[in-house]
Amino acid sequence: MCLIAFFTQGCFDQTPIYQPGTYFNESEGYYSTLLVQVTVNAYNIEDIVILEHEEPEILADVVFKKLPPKIIKKNATDIDVVSGATYTSEALLDAVEQALAKAKEDYQ
Repeated sequence: MCLIAFFTQGCFDQTPIYQPGTYFNESEGYYSTLLVQVTVNAYNIEDIVILEHEEPEILADVVFKKLPPKIIKKNATDIDVVSGATYTSEALLDAVEQALAKAKEDYQ
């Protein structure tokens, strides 16, 4: 029983990363500025919403459907971009990263 308590103790000692809330940021894509909304709790990214953009739908559909779930799952923006949509992917990653930086600043 002590062994179980020892190994599970670390699971509950997680240090907060973010100030919980919703943060906004924008970044320049290939065709337009992307405006994103990122919602976080103290430990994780909970949601990413693309509020505004004028990227071509063929690019936006792929990037905006694939990347946010990957970012949320990894709880980080260091993921691969979508091939053929590099600028749009990088703009989304940059906007999310800057929003997360605000959440980290607000925590400290």
